Amino acid sequence: MSEIHDSETKILRMAVQIADYYKAYGGMAPEAIAGHINKFWTPKMREEFLCAATGRTLDPPPLDAARALVKRRKAEAF
Repeated sequence: MSEIHDSETKILRMAVQIADYYKAYGGMAPEAIAGHINKFWTPKMREEFLCAATGRTLDPPPLDAARALVKRRKAEAF
């Protein structure tokens, strides 16, 4: 396996674990998942997650919905 694939697998697995934790939140799960990712993940990790999730339907569905709520890394100020 390539290093890139391993990194994508790891970041997606972490996101699924977070989604599993918040599944009891029902309709609020996407916001809770995204809130956790935005609060505790570094901008680089969020960017890696969004890149790994591009073009995929994520399971569980709340994780797929949360993807739209995850903040992108802001451009660095010069």
